[in-house]
Parts: sequence; C-alpha cells; structure tokens
Amino acid sequence: MIIKGKFSEAGMKRSQRFYTLYAMLNGFSYMCLGETVILLLAMKLDCKDYVVSTIGAMLYFSYVILPSGKLVAARVGAASSQAVFWILRNFAALLVASSVIWAHYGMHGAAVACLLIGAFMFYGFRAAGVVMIQPLVGNITTSSNRSAFLAISTAIAYVSSLLALLGISAFLHFYDGIWPLAAVIATGSVFGFSSAYFIKNIDETNELRLAAQMPLFAGMREAFRKTEIKRQIYSGLAMNMAVIMLMPISMVIIKRGYGLSDKTALLYSIVQLAGSVVLSRLSIPFVRLFGPRRILIGAYSAFMLLALAWAACPAKPHAWFIAIMFFSMGGIFVAETNSTTHYFLQCVKVESQVTASIIIAVIAGGLGGLLATIASGVILKVIDMNLGSMAPINRYRFYFLVAMLILSPGLLLIKRLVPLPLEKKEGKISRHDFF
Repeated sequence: MIIKGKFSEAGMKRSQRFYTLYAMLNGFSYMCLGETVILLLAMKLDCKDYVVSTIGAMLYFSYVILPSGKLVAARVGAASSQAVFWILRNFAALLVASSVIWAHYGMHGAAVACLLIGAFMFYGFRAAGVVMIQPLVGNITTSSNRSAFLAISTAIAYVSSLLALLGISAFLHFYDGIWPLAAVIATGSVFGFSSAYFIKNIDETNELRLAAQMPLFAGMREAFRKTEIKRQIYSGLAMNMAVIMLMPISMVIIKRGYGLSDKTALLYSIVQLAGSVVLSRLSIPFVRLFGPRRILIGAYSAFMLLALAWAACPAKPHAWFIAIMFFSMGGIFVAETNSTTHYFLQCVKVESQVTASIIIAVIAGGLGGLLATIASGVILKVIDMNLGSMAPINRYRFYFLVAMLILSPGLLLIKRLVPLPLEKKEGKISRHDFF
C-alpha cells in the first residue's frame, strides 16, 4: 500500500517484516530456479562451455529489460511492481524447465533455445522487478538501522537458500537425470509465486512512485553530470564482469574439470551459501568501521586472488581446497552485494535514487554482461580450438589465468569511487584501501 507522508515506527517495522518474509520465500525459490540448478541443467543437456558461461552472464545482460520496471512502478508503486514481475519471472522459469521436454524428443536446438530464452526472461523480469529494490529498502529503513536490516534480511534469505539446497541435494541423491532437475525448477516457481504476495503487502511512501514518474532521459542527463554516479557505473561494470567471468565457471571446473557429480556440486553450492550467510552477518562491523567503498575494493581484490587460486588448483580434486574456494566465493559475493547497496544509499540522494539505480544497473549490468559474455566465450572457444588435447583441468586453469589478467585493471575503477564521509575523516588513502 502507498501511504502519504512519513512512516510511523509501527508501519516501518510492518514493512520490514513483510520484506523479511519475502526474502525468506524468495531465497528458497531462487535456489530451485537460479544459477546453480540452471547451470547443472545446461550441463546435463550437454551444452558447450560458452553456452554455460552465457547463461551465467544472463543475470546481468538481461538488465536491458530493467527500465520496464520503472514504467510499472510509476503506476502502481515499487512493491506492487516487483510483485508483477515476480509472477512473470516464475513463468519464465517454467519455460526453462520445458527445455527438458524438447531434449526428450531429441530436439537439442529447441532445448538450448528454451534454456537461453527462458534464462534471459527469468533474469530480465527479475531485473525489472528489483529496479526499485534499493530505493524501497531505503524507504522502509533509516540510516541507523539500514546496514543491520540489510545484513539480517540477506542472511535469512541465504539460510532459506541453504535449506533449499539441502533439500535439492537430498532429492537428487535418490533421483538423478534431467527430469528431476525440471521438477526442482517447477517447485521453485510455486514458492516464487508465493513470495510475490509478501512483497506486494509492503507499505511504502508516495516518494517512490513520484520518483518513478520522473522523466527517465532528463534524469539520465542530470545523473551523468554527477561524478559519484558515473564512478558507480564504472565500478559496477568491473565488479559485474568479475562475477560473471569467475563464478559460473567455478561450477564448470568442478563438474567438467574434476568430473564431480551433480550431488557433489550441490554440496559445494551449500558451502558457498554458508559463506554468504556467515559473511553477511560478519560484514556489518567491517562496513561500519572501514566504509562500503573499502569493502568493495577488498572484495574485488579477493576475486582476483580466487582466480589465481583456480589457475593454480591441484590436478585432482581436494575436498578442502574446493570447499575453501566456494566458501570464500559466497562470502565475497555477499559482501560485495551488501556494500554496493549500502554505498549507493549513502551516496545518492533519495530523489535521484530511482533514475540512478536504473542507469547503473542497465549500463553496469547490461554492458558488463555483454562484455563478460564475449570475453568468456572467446577465451573458451580459443582454448577449445587450440588446447583441446590438454587435460580438461588444465584448460580451465588457463581460462582463470587469462580472466584474471583481463579483470585486474578493474580494481583501479573501484578505487576511484568517491570516498564517503567516514573515509574522508581518515584521509582518501589508508592501509585499508589495499585490503
């Protein structure tokens, strides 16, 4: 419901409770529909590595659909807009699941097409739905409780995701093949439809709908004049490319490089989620102490170290090594996500947040997804053409080494983020900038 004027304390807490319930259901749903299951399905359908990497990039490349979220939000508000796109998103997930039917009848091309189109629509509708999520979170929180609320709601979402992955892993322990994966996706859709109910019941002030009604192109010109927004675009571009080029292939390397089973791959996904849960909570005091900009610098540097570690990974699978890699990857990703939101809400004025979030997401997400897709596809294709006789694990080692070299200059873009007041008190450069 859209209310006029300011929130009462009781009204704000009510909205926070509904958001937390939405986060819990959505976390469960997303694990049944998101990257891990879709990537496993793609590999079950015997898709090429570059197709698998393209699916991983869809999370960001499909941000080109995002502006439609603003148009709907201008009419019905931020929460109701997300509810609409959440319903569409879960229909798109069913299209992904339908690829199994085409594969069953030997129509591999149609199966891959449904997989790619469904993934694009799934992530695109998700992007359109969450276009207002940062302003919405800012609307239902205050500067004093925002970082704690973000960390707690994110942790609840990841715990729910963890439970979903445990259930999926147990299910696939007894039922193997592509049909069980399709059943998992269909189940996730049911929970996804349910989560739309809770997001729709969040109260918000009229500020968000008024902000969404502002002309987009006029706002874009104004936003591009602001240094802090331009630098967030460049920083987001670098960070999104790192996520796209490194995280999906981490699943590929253990599946096709080490030859691990789906059940084992899901166990490592659980470890990754555990890292997200732990770091989501532990990151609160670090964000408050060092500021979100420094956490982003540290997160990007950690991604580069992960790429280097994969490039030097052992020839045979070592459980502890893989577990540490996935735990670290989950923790780094959630620290980066939370810090990005925290930095944005502190850096951008309320009246500019809707337009700024669209610009940053479309350019940093859409362009980042496109560039990362091209880069990953070219690297994997060149490796396949020239190093096809090498052992699979060596081919993926080479991929991560090249990816790290390509991504390393992105650290300079993140360091150029405008320091927040917390950092200015300590000086623009300190030893924490290199963590």
